[in-house]
Amino acid sequence: MEWEFEAEVFQWRGPAPYFFVATPPDVDDFLHTHHGELTYGWGVIPAQVRIGGTEATTSLMPKDGVYLVPMKIALRRAEGVDDGDRVHLRLRVGSPSPAAASTESPMTSFVIDAPVAIKIAVDELTIPPQHSLTAPTLLRSQVLACVYDMVYRGEIDTGAGKRILDGIRKLQIRYLGDRSLEDHAWQLAATLNWPDIHQTQYIALTQLQADALVTADEHLAAAARQFVRVAVLADVVGRHRQ
Repeated sequence: MEWEFEAEVFQWRGPAPYFFVATPPDVDDFLHTHHGELTYGWGVIPAQVRIGGTEATTSLMPKDGVYLVPMKIALRRAEGVDDGDRVHLRLRVGSPSPAAASTESPMTSFVIDAPVAIKIAVDELTIPPQHSLTAPTLLRSQVLACVYDMVYRGEIDTGAGKRILDGIRKLQIRYLGDRSLEDHAWQLAATLNWPDIHQTQYIALTQLQADALVTADEHLAAAARQFVRVAVLADVVGRHRQ
């Protein structure tokens, strides 16, 4: 199902800059009537949204009787959208068709996990200036634990470990970890029946903020594909897949 409508962009009132538009009554009525067919858990509905010439995969989230459409940074940056703007958007619910997926906007914002951050630092990879990296705040402690474990096991010496940590600090990763993200991750973990909520923070953050998730964890990647785009490190550094 597809709609076109105009709506005002508003900012989530919290420490993290989350932006949304609310769906109009006719869309809400359809989504409430058919949510059992469309949702992948706790009312969240996969969707594609287009503003101008930019399209992104996202997830509609129920809130106070309406559905909220996250305005990801790829949409806002490409189309110059900001808080309070009134935008004309095209909304399509359900999993994207192959044709729609092939026309989806290029990936420029990525959520990365600890092993990926370490790989970037160890290999001294350069991130293109048009690409941005985001992660839950827990990545800091996960990176510290991983690098310490490498030193403890004798895989690298202390000096090398500190250089890895310094390299990650220079990546200009944007860290987020407010209540909205925590609630979203909690509900997602419950939906997936996972015992570890840490992993679902990466999926939740990708839904709210980024174009794609980049993870070295195959289990996480497989689960995440139900909800978000999953990319590889080559996409982050701007190298085309072979």
